[in-house]
Amino acid sequence: MSDERVNTRIVLKSRPNGLPAIADFAVEAAAIPQPGPAEAMVEVMWLSVDGFMIARLRTEENYTAGVAIGDVMQAYGIGRVVASNRPDRAIGDIVFGAFGMQQWALDQGGPLGRVLDPAMGPPQSALGILGISGWSAYFGLLDVGQPKAGETVVVSAGTGGVGALVGQIAKLHRCRTIALVGSQDKAFQAIDLYGYDAAIVRQDSDFDTQLASAVPKGIDVYFDNVGGDLYDRLLPSMAIGGRIVVCGRLATAHLSDTSADIGPRDHNTLLVKRLRKQGFLVSDFAARFGEATKTLADWQTKGHIRLAEDVLEGIEQGPAALLRLLTGANRGKQLIKVAP
Repeated sequence: MSDERVNTRIVLKSRPNGLPAIADFAVEAAAIPQPGPAEAMVEVMWLSVDGFMIARLRTEENYTAGVAIGDVMQAYGIGRVVASNRPDRAIGDIVFGAFGMQQWALDQGGPLGRVLDPAMGPPQSALGILGISGWSAYFGLLDVGQPKAGETVVVSAGTGGVGALVGQIAKLHRCRTIALVGSQDKAFQAIDLYGYDAAIVRQDSDFDTQLASAVPKGIDVYFDNVGGDLYDRLLPSMAIGGRIVVCGRLATAHLSDTSADIGPRDHNTLLVKRLRKQGFLVSDFAARFGEATKTLADWQTKGHIRLAEDVLEGIEQGPAALLRLLTGANRGKQLIKVAP
């Protein structure tokens, strides 16, 4: 439960040299922020742990500002409004926003901030199926990947917060689905919980043989959440006219500078097989979040999609939760429960 006298928060203590370590972060007690004009004060209830967070720890240029030494670690969250100077935020509202890893935060708006509808489900669902994970899967697969009935869709990190939803949405569109996962346990989860047609453990010695058997006609859509060597291994199996959706880059989590991520060049394969490779940011589709949320909520209510949650309790668990995600130890959407 939140301490009403201080704001416990996770700050960046040192720039990671390789994969982040617990020692790169510090638990800090600060004053509870007070809302200024057009601001609301929020008691944070849930935090989402996502792959984009690793990029915010690097010094290299990214699509948005990173985390400076001494700054609160960035994270999206759900919270309860306890004081407000905003006409669109009432005390008691449950809101989504970029609150960071802390117990108390200021809601200043922003393109993704919004008040949640309690009828849509438990608050944390806005961090999973009805939030950035769900939107990434929905727009990344349907708008960027453009799957057609009967095609083969392969998903890396196939049981993660985004990947698990991609697989299920592809099945709803009558595609054959294959999950690439990090353990046999996750392979069972991919098939038993998420309904994949096949699952392959990327460390298996016969990975290439299993892949060839699973995609005899090639891969029509590769939804790439990791990049790295796995992408290099998948590329020759793409079908003519295939689409590669670049969503994440977890395979480079250990690199302090992603310019060191050098692999085989894909130019020849893209040309010969007439492939389309496209990255996207979920914010590109902000004007259509309402559409996606309504559709995803309908699918969830009807039992067509589901998402396991991996929950750690307490704001102090922030660094450990991030490491669980980056090392693949999580089982489902990685969340931190901060307050009741």
